[in-house]
Amino acid sequence: MVAALIGLLITILIVGVVAAIIIYCINLLPLDPPFHQIARVIVMLIAVLIVLLRALPLLGVAIPS
Repeated sequence: MVAALIGLLITILIVGVVAAIIIYCINLLPLDPPFHQIARVIVMLIAVLIVLLRALPLLGVAIPS
C-alpha cells in the first residue's frame, strides 16, 4: 500500500510538471485569449484524468482495460 501511494505521489508530481510545461508553452503561442483558455482547460482535464486513472485502483475501483 505504501509503495502504491509513493507511486501515486510520483505520478502526481510528474503529471503536474509536464502539465505546467505544456501550459507555459501554450502561453507563448500567439493565440487569441479564448483559445489560450480552452487549451489550458484541456491540458488540465487530461492531467486530472491521468491522476484519477492512477488513483482509482488504490480505492478499489476496477478500471476496464
